[in-house]
Amino acid sequence: MRGSGKTAVGKILAEFLEFEFVDLDAEIEKSAGAKIPEIVAKNGWEHFRDLESATAKKFAAGENLVISTGGGVVLRAENVANLKKNGIVILLDAPIEFLAKRVARGANRPSLTGENPADELAKIWAEREKFYRDAADVAVVFDFETKNKKTDLLRKSKLISRAVKNFLAKN
Repeated sequence: MRGSGKTAVGKILAEFLEFEFVDLDAEIEKSAGAKIPEIVAKNGWEHFRDLESATAKKFAAGENLVISTGGGVVLRAENVANLKKNGIVILLDAPIEFLAKRVARGANRPSLTGENPADELAKIWAEREKFYRDAADVAVVFDFETKNKKTDLLRKSKLISRAVKNFLAKN
């Protein structure tokens, strides 16, 4: 979900694992030479999803990567299949009220629907929860937030690391 910390936590996790960090949305923008809102405005969501699928397929074939995806990547089964071929899909699960605070604070997170952040995120979660849960090999609940962002990120990275180790031990 938007605001769950995919990029921030992903960067720390990649550093901890000594892996490369890849942000799919940033890669799409770089290859398209435009920001995602511009891509969507000019060519529509379907075109953006095509770019997203091609980019997910490209990076999912790599090794030693932590890949942060956009929240809509799960809407296409091919994306999930590609990401699972060579990796573990992790759901960062946080309460809507936490996500709404983060999204509202971020100037680089324009509304997708024009609704207030809490309503928009609740609507998106209702539409996508099944996709997220079905795609996830591991789900990590982030139901805490402190005033120290660095402490939060480190704690979240440790929770992910522990959950992934448990997953790998069972599989």
